[in-house]
Amino acid sequence: MMKKIRILQAAAAIFAMTLGHTAIAEPKSAAGNPEVFIEQLASQAIKVLSSQNGSLKEREDKFRTLLRNDFAMNDIGRFVVGPYWRRMSPEQRTDYLDLFGEWILKTYSIRLGGYSGEQFQVLNTTPAGQHDVLVKTRINKSAGNGFNASWRVRKIDGGYKIIDIYVEGVSMAITQRSEFESILQRRGVDGLLSMLKDKVQRMSSAS
Repeated sequence: MMKKIRILQAAAAIFAMTLGHTAIAEPKSAAGNPEVFIEQLASQAIKVLSSQNGSLKEREDKFRTLLRNDFAMNDIGRFVVGPYWRRMSPEQRTDYLDLFGEWILKTYSIRLGGYSGEQFQVLNTTPAGQHDVLVKTRINKSAGNGFNASWRVRKIDGGYKIIDIYVEGVSMAITQRSEFESILQRRGVDGLLSMLKDKVQRMSSAS
């Protein structure tokens, strides 16, 4: 559970940076540079969620658009349920992907509300398999301790999308898959849907 919390904190911390890395002599295009893609996503996310204009729902709707555009949400959602995806009916698949996306949205929104000035640095990029790139980063906290985080990105339809986040070598997708697998084994698909629906409702009530 602690590993999962740290992964979500890393994701929120990276989103919450007001980054200066793009202020260079020759601005790079995010379409051809995964580092700039991550930086621009972070700047867009914090601008949306820190804005005082509009209601919380309006800001969350804009943030949802960012997630939909820049995260391969359906691919991540299918991966974390593993072979159970094939056992779902079309209606269950639709409900699951909607709930999974909403749960991620609410989780990141809550985490971003606790942003407290962490410093973010892009370290480097390395190939990951035949199609992906890892953007390696460092989050340094004000108390002096920090941790490494990497974003696994893939070029899809001409642009980069995030397909996983690693905190100190631990995969968000694999961690989530392990948790969901436990629920699916005990409670089945309907049990997982009920759990996600309950989490989303509780988060909505608390916001």
